[in-house]
Amino acid sequence: MAKLKKENLIEGWRIILKYLRPHKRAVFVLSALSVVSAFSNAAVPFLAGKIVDTIQTQQVYYFIGVWLIIRSAGSIMDWRSFLMREEIEGLLESEYLTQGHGKLLLLPMSFHKTHKMGEVANRISRASNWLVNIVGNVVINLLPQFLSIIFALCFAFYIQPVLALALLAGVAVYCFVLFKTAPKIADMSFTMHRAYNIAYGDAYDAVLNVQSVKQATAEKYEQKKLYRNFVTRAFKIWYSMQKLWSKLDFSQKALVVLVQLIVFIFSVSFIQKGQMTIGQLVMFNGYAAMFFGPFVVLGNNWRTIQNGVVALERAEKILSLPEEKYFPESAILLSDIKGEVEFRGVNFYYSKKQGNILNNISFKAGLGQKIALVGESGVGKSTLIDLMSGYFWAQSGKIFIDGHNIKNLDLKFLRSNIAMVSQEILLFNDTIKNNIKYGSFGASEEDISEAAKFAHADEFIGAFPKKYNQMVGERGIKLSMGQKQRVALARAFLRNPRILILDEPTSALDSKSEKYIQESLAELMKGRTTFVIAHRLSTVREADKIIVLDKGAIVETGNHDELMQKPAGIYRNLYELQVGLV
Repeated sequence: MAKLKKENLIEGWRIILKYLRPHKRAVFVLSALSVVSAFSNAAVPFLAGKIVDTIQTQQVYYFIGVWLIIRSAGSIMDWRSFLMREEIEGLLESEYLTQGHGKLLLLPMSFHKTHKMGEVANRISRASNWLVNIVGNVVINLLPQFLSIIFALCFAFYIQPVLALALLAGVAVYCFVLFKTAPKIADMSFTMHRAYNIAYGDAYDAVLNVQSVKQATAEKYEQKKLYRNFVTRAFKIWYSMQKLWSKLDFSQKALVVLVQLIVFIFSVSFIQKGQMTIGQLVMFNGYAAMFFGPFVVLGNNWRTIQNGVVALERAEKILSLPEEKYFPESAILLSDIKGEVEFRGVNFYYSKKQGNILNNISFKAGLGQKIALVGESGVGKSTLIDLMSGYFWAQSGKIFIDGHNIKNLDLKFLRSNIAMVSQEILLFNDTIKNNIKYGSFGASEEDISEAAKFAHADEFIGAFPKKYNQMVGERGIKLSMGQKQRVALARAFLRNPRILILDEPTSALDSKSEKYIQESLAELMKGRTTFVIAHRLSTVREADKIIVLDKGAIVETGNHDELMQKPAGIYRNLYELQVGLV
């Protein structure tokens, strides 16, 4: 297990400074205020002692006046510092969450296919919390206290060098114990973070798939898994770490008490010998408390530093990943896309260990053609579509759009000319209007309404109390499957794509709605290259070309009539099986 080493701390502080850099002016002003506040805090015990020593003289009023001015100035500086700290901390958290989740949107689909979003979101969330804790409790709050120690140390040596050395000795022992003991908890901290990441990942999976959980009556099973992950594993590690910290905290307090006892014994002796005044004893005790305070806070905040550095490094491993390259160096700029698609000898795998998903895929889709992709689940139909959109890149072979290799195209431009309507419709927890115009953000109200009519979505939208401003709920849960598909179809109509991808979009509709939408789809497909991922083969009889996939390879190609002429053909067998079942 890796330990929290010096290089980890250096890397952690580098990350913190990176996020503080945009706020360097505010940090500079805050530092200046901290200097004034530190001097003020250090001067207060000295003035308090002077007041005690001059209490029977007129000079006492002078020291009271100075004390009031310095104390007031310090309080004002502390007040301003507090407001600035709150502002910086709030901005840091908001900016980190914005940048972190924003970066996830820029990562390629290969990342999203291989990572649990629950774990990733948890990493970013925990890192933002720890970043704020480190900056607030250590950088902004604790460092000025150590600045006060410098002033306090000067006053302490001025008052009584012997007692000042006793304080330094106590602090030296204290630091030795702290830095000897605290790093031993680093391994446990790493283990705890990993346990919580796994727990959150499984929790998100269960919640996001709640319908499957309920359908399988697996609520108790998932609850037991949650208990095992959060309580039996993660909490157990966390509590063991807390017990270690409590032992360290007790030893720290015992050392502080011992040093203070020594200071009191020596102080009594110095006063009895006339080497110290009562006022100086008051000063020194004030400085003793001030001197140990930041080190006690540092001990308590070592967890913040340690856990924060671990969390930031873990999150930074994700946030430093290379973004998807939308615009290649040798990009070909196109004014529009007509829609001709060609695959030449394409081979693809997600991992070498898993093996090829697609094998030597070659075909051509002419302008305005309707291409059906047929085959059992897992043969590579969806993967083929993903390659066409540039979500993944083939290990060998080439894909062309209008004769141009898609690796040379602006991916955002390419994807803006492709619309997809799938069986599994995912809508945003927003209004119906905003879901329809998603990706066509500048669309007018008239265009949105027209698209909804084409998709026969206006019928049910008009029945809602808020019409187009009706909220659809998380993942569109307030809509039926048929309603969600019609919203997705309206989005596709509004997008006006050159390439259309349909994954059995009418499968969840009743017969009447399906008839209307089939007519609308026929209109939408005119002049556009359309790919249909077919599950019900009765829907692809009119396709210009049917591509049959088996084990990642094209095994048959032709139209419906041509493929039905093959006595032992895969397409014919599948078609007759489905017709027979009907």
